[in-house]
Amino acid sequence: MIHYKTKEEIELIRESCRLVSETLAYVATVLKPGVSTLEVDKAAEDFIMSNNARPSFKNYKGFPYTCCISVNDAIVHGFPSRDELKDGDVVSVDVGVYKNGYHGDSAYTFAIGAASEEVKKLLAATKASLYKGIEKAVSGNRIGDISFAVQDYT
Repeated sequence: MIHYKTKEEIELIRESCRLVSETLAYVATVLKPGVSTLEVDKAAEDFIMSNNARPSFKNYKGFPYTCCISVNDAIVHGFPSRDELKDGDVVSVDVGVYKNGYHGDSAYTFAIGAASEEVKKLLAATKASLYKGIEKAVSGNRIGDISFAVQDYT
């Protein structure tokens, strides 16, 4: 059954999602060569907790971290580690926040330091395909319409 949210509930969800966005923006200031992904994870956790929320992922089915962090060609939902980031790395950071009884969740991919032209091109293409999908995320469309728009973008 679909439960429609009230305007008040939607605003609470918006607050959780806003904090996710703010956390990712904060993480962007921490990411640099020489920083470990464990340090990034700790910074994100401290930021979330200082905003009267808690990390959604931490301790979920035993997951021990605040963020899922994947470096370069690592599969999604990677575990933070002591490995230090290097110039040219591509890092995906997935953050979940629980605030006001609602979860927010989003991921962003960052280039560390000086990205190669190939990496810049990849990041631009994936961002453009995301926006193609968002254009199709409208009332009356199906999930397949969104995924087709993302996959069809060249």
